[in-house]
Amino acid sequence: MKKTVLSLTLATTAFCGSAVAKEMPDPYTEAGPAIQVRQGIHQLMGATLMDAGAIATGKKEWNGFTLLNRVDGLAQVAQMYNAFFFVEGSFEQSNTVDDLLERKTEFQSQSKALQNATYGLRMAVRNHDPAASMKGFVSTIQACNACHQSFMKPGTEVILPLPAQDAAPAH
Repeated sequence: MKKTVLSLTLATTAFCGSAVAKEMPDPYTEAGPAIQVRQGIHQLMGATLMDAGAIATGKKEWNGFTLLNRVDGLAQVAQMYNAFFFVEGSFEQSNTVDDLLERKTEFQSQSKALQNATYGLRMAVRNHDPAASMKGFVSTIQACNACHQSFMKPGTEVILPLPAQDAAPAH
């Protein structure tokens, strides 16, 4: 009897799960979901970078592998960001400049610069190199800011603050 109940429960869960999955919007092809995913990823990137910076500069307590986890997450999220950016019709409700599609190659180049910066930061943190980590944070923030200045409508650019030059990296 227990096996039958368990089998029915698993079958029901699988069926309901597949029914829900079919109703999920596709952010790779639908404008509304693409904008939502893009905004969520964007906010996550900024929050992760600021949190990792606070840990690295000693403003927030180091908690085991917290910094490494943040930086790994940032590198992974930076890879995903570009995938949702060029969905047809997703720019009307966004803060991107109107000529973004004509400047797709430039955007992808800036996106690659962000990915490279996050990989450099990731390697420095993995190698426990405080000076290289601070340099990696600065490079990553500069990559974010360069893209914001180039591709966001005036008045909507969010410029991330650079760490103070005298900030002592955490060990």
